[in-house]
Amino acid sequence: MILTLLFLQLTAHLAADFLLQSERWSLQKEKKIVSKIHIWHILIVFASAWLFSLQWAFWSAAFAIAILHFLTDMAKSFIRVKWNKDWFFIDQFIHVVIIIAIVWLYAQSGVNQIPAFINTQTAAIIFAYTLCVKPSNIIIRYIFRYFSIPAPVETNNENGGGLPNAGKLIGITERLLVLTLVLLQQYSVVGFIIAAKSILRFSDAQKTEYVLVGTLLSFGIAILMGVIVGYF
Repeated sequence: MILTLLFLQLTAHLAADFLLQSERWSLQKEKKIVSKIHIWHILIVFASAWLFSLQWAFWSAAFAIAILHFLTDMAKSFIRVKWNKDWFFIDQFIHVVIIIAIVWLYAQSGVNQIPAFINTQTAAIIFAYTLCVKPSNIIIRYIFRYFSIPAPVETNNENGGGLPNAGKLIGITERLLVLTLVLLQQYSVVGFIIAAKSILRFSDAQKTEYVLVGTLLSFGIAILMGVIVGYF
């Protein structure tokens, strides 16, 4: 039962920090250590944590998650303002550790009452599919940034350049498809998709390598999520 609640809370975190937080909000939070955007975001964190717990008694734990999330975001904004450092992965790691600690403490209190209609595997599936949409796009973008892999410059003319946001949509679609196939144990189809996409070639070697790295990361996340869900 503790794992069920943990997956639900991790999903709540993805919803609050990625799905319900726009790029504009994220950029505005980087300009000030404390702002009204921080306050609105923390209210969303609290609501998401409480809602995804599926139990009334979790409100105090959700409040603790929100307060600690707020303090972590303040520290991240402080580092961004003072030293212009973006510690995305450290920030996310701290959030996850906080969630694990609070879920464990809440479970130890003996008041954890997850509804019978949801089990650990169902919660894990919800988490996996949520991670494979917008959150994975952002994670992959920061991996590129960490390894100093710049996006190839598109040619902006009638016959060149890509569609706006098409790459994001392609990434989301392929991850959802691969995750579904892994859950259905259709591994041969997954291999076929990887082989089919590897055929793609571009005139620019930089763009080819960029797409290849992005594809491997995208498929890797989906396959990893499928393996984790399959364990339960």
